[in-house]
Amino acid sequence: MDEEVTSTSVTSGFARARESERGRHYAMEDESYDVRGDAHYVALGVRSNASSAEVKAAFARMARKHHPDKGGDARAFARARDAYEVLSDPKRRQTYDALMGEIKYRYIRGVTPRAPGGEDMLLDDIERLGLGTICAATQLVTLCEVCGRPSTQVCFACTALYCDFCERKMHWKNDVGLHWPIQRVDGLMKKKLGMKELEDKIKEDAERTMRETPNYRTEDELKDSRTFKEITAEVYHPDGRHRTLYDIRLAKHYMWAQSMRSVYIAVNVPTGYSDKALHYEFRGDAVLVQPEDSPAVIDRILANASDSRYPIEVYYSDDKRIMLLEIRKARIGEDWKKLFVGDPDFARYLEPPYEMTETKDEAIMEFELPFWIEAEDVGVFFSSANVRVKVSGEFDITREFWRKKVDTTKTKNDAPWEAIDVAECCWSLDDGVERETGDPCKMLMVTFAKPKPDKMEMMYKRGERVDNRNVYSDGERQGARFFIDDGDTFSGMLEAMLQAHVFIDTGSTWRPALPHEAYKHPFMKGRRVEKVSELSDTTRQVIESLLKNKRFTKVESEEFDNDDLVNERALDYDL
Repeated sequence: MDEEVTSTSVTSGFARARESERGRHYAMEDESYDVRGDAHYVALGVRSNASSAEVKAAFARMARKHHPDKGGDARAFARARDAYEVLSDPKRRQTYDALMGEIKYRYIRGVTPRAPGGEDMLLDDIERLGLGTICAATQLVTLCEVCGRPSTQVCFACTALYCDFCERKMHWKNDVGLHWPIQRVDGLMKKKLGMKELEDKIKEDAERTMRETPNYRTEDELKDSRTFKEITAEVYHPDGRHRTLYDIRLAKHYMWAQSMRSVYIAVNVPTGYSDKALHYEFRGDAVLVQPEDSPAVIDRILANASDSRYPIEVYYSDDKRIMLLEIRKARIGEDWKKLFVGDPDFARYLEPPYEMTETKDEAIMEFELPFWIEAEDVGVFFSSANVRVKVSGEFDITREFWRKKVDTTKTKNDAPWEAIDVAECCWSLDDGVERETGDPCKMLMVTFAKPKPDKMEMMYKRGERVDNRNVYSDGERQGARFFIDDGDTFSGMLEAMLQAHVFIDTGSTWRPALPHEAYKHPFMKGRRVEKVSELSDTTRQVIESLLKNKRFTKVESEEFDNDDLVNERALDYDL
């Protein structure tokens, strides 16, 4: 039985590719014929990478030399013919070449040695188990059809016998082509799915537990914290020159709004932790917000005068990651155009002095100007990075375009991504416009032309250019605003804080449309809101927290001089 099964293993694989249907059995007579697995190439005298034309020419040459009708060697002619039948068929040749890599694992009786173990190992196991009454010579042993060891499994696809050593080797039997061993185990897939669900549940529970800790940070938040420290190391200078420098990379961490009597500054503290002190300082014209063991988030000089008779009011969340400063104006009713010295007009302001409209082809920036403004009073300057709009006696605005992050290692040969086509941008000043109150005014319209989609976008994005409108696919982050200076990248929390405080103090507030509201249905625009129901869910939650929390205390801060009073309001936002 041992010899019979071994012979079967020999005829499988390579031997089946060599045997022809016309009954040539020389491979069985000499089983060492194809020990190296390249007999077909040797029979034709060609290399293993020979082309089909070379194989055909080689067979014609061997046929003329060895054909029996011309007195040649019939055996050599038969081998050449069989080799040509295999190598001229692309599929059969591919299978033959694939099996060449497995030839070293094949056992051929009398030619290649048997693998270590084998029957001797089986006999040792019988003796170890105490089965001394069993006669080993009469036991049936099925051998692996790949390597000759005792087989332990049967392939479900082709019924081939294989052992544990060959369960990761490909084999070929009968009409089934080269394939990996397949084992049928009832309920295996159900078990694996159950294990995967269990792993997902464990990960979900672990993440939920981590989120419950006040100092938990996601990977994006940790990355933002590291980036913040790198930027402050680059910008901050010992002589204090950074106090009058506007850098959007740091300015993105705050936004501001104003009412008739107060200025509100909402701050995101990327390095704030509940167990770390949060130092805030206000000395008439300078504002400092600095967490413990961290660079300052704000270290700037105010662009306008404040009323030193009133203390600065500070609101912050328990984890000290979001805070708001309320500063009284020196002159009630004064409109501030900028918050800090060095800032462009209305930079990081909740209610910009223009209205934005965007399509896939262009973006339009509209200003309402007094009726006496002439074209000579207007200056609009375009560049690939930003735009500057200057109106004499009104404002001087500079805005930086949102830019797509491009992997330069993959697109080094392509043109760089541009937000606008500078050559196609233009502006116009229109007369005969009336405000909602009926007063005459003029309309300044700045049109930004967007570049055409590139080849990759035409091919894979159906001609839709990937820009700020569709950079994100999830609902809450449908896109980003056209100008970086107008964006709130902290889930809208800075805008929500400002809206909530202004609404409570004045009864109305400006509500800018979030990207997912502006770039898809209902395609909202920024507007003045006087009803709570028209505010966003996040803003309403902040208002509710402010109204419910009555435990406000006025304290003397140890971090300030005796002349400086801070009204500290600690809030626990459940957002």
